[in-house]
Amino acid sequence: MNQNMAVGLLVGALVVASVTLIAGVNSGWLVAVSGLLFVAGGTLLTAILSEGYERIRILIHRLPLLFAKKQAALGADEETFLQVATLYRRGSVRQAEMTLKGVRDPFLQLGAQLIVDRCSEKELARALQWRTSSSQEQERRDLRILQSMSGFAPAFGMLGTLLGLVRLLFNLGDSGLELVGSAMGFAMITTVYGLVISNLLIKPVVIKMEQRLREQLAWQRVKQEMLVLLFEKAHPAVIEEALSAFKAGRPAHMRSAATSLASVASA
Repeated sequence: MNQNMAVGLLVGALVVASVTLIAGVNSGWLVAVSGLLFVAGGTLLTAILSEGYERIRILIHRLPLLFAKKQAALGADEETFLQVATLYRRGSVRQAEMTLKGVRDPFLQLGAQLIVDRCSEKELARALQWRTSSSQEQERRDLRILQSMSGFAPAFGMLGTLLGLVRLLFNLGDSGLELVGSAMGFAMITTVYGLVISNLLIKPVVIKMEQRLREQLAWQRVKQEMLVLLFEKAHPAVIEEALSAFKAGRPAHMRSAATSLASVASA
């Protein structure tokens, strides 16, 4: 499905919902469905027009990953990275480079590869900063989109309420109670849909995404610390202690713990 087709379907949903209101349909389920199409379709259409179809499509495909069980630790990369640190500290650059191919984390692999290739500290910091900024910007943009959509939904709910009230007032003296009831039902149910979509669907996803972003930033700092220790040819026990400190909830003391271990290892 391309952008033109998606926009066309959403515009069609809004038109159908509006025609249902104007025609004064008395069926309760049809009023409920048209109200849902009006709010949900309007929210998606506004998001696509403001952010672009491709960006919204990627965001929707990424949403299930937020609720997938994700392992917080580095897994097998931890042991492989410690092996790389051991070989690099001993001066076995070729073996360290071969072992580095087993690291699956792209951030650790990039930084360790630059270190093994003997890049300068400034070049390493610049490359890691660019990689971190690129990843964070993508996550923050997704957050901004969802936060905007959580505002669009109540707005369309209120718009549906106003349209229903306008329809009700125009036909108040000339129509029966059935038409008045359907117009009033459309007016009320769109507000309900707007509140439900915003507060019970979109905002929990925003909170989950913010939580996942904080976890990713915390692990990013740990990986940066690991790469700094690798660059300094620190003892693998120092790197392992830094990881243990973070897992134990002591990220603020990682550097001090690593420094103390470094002095012990060099003694």
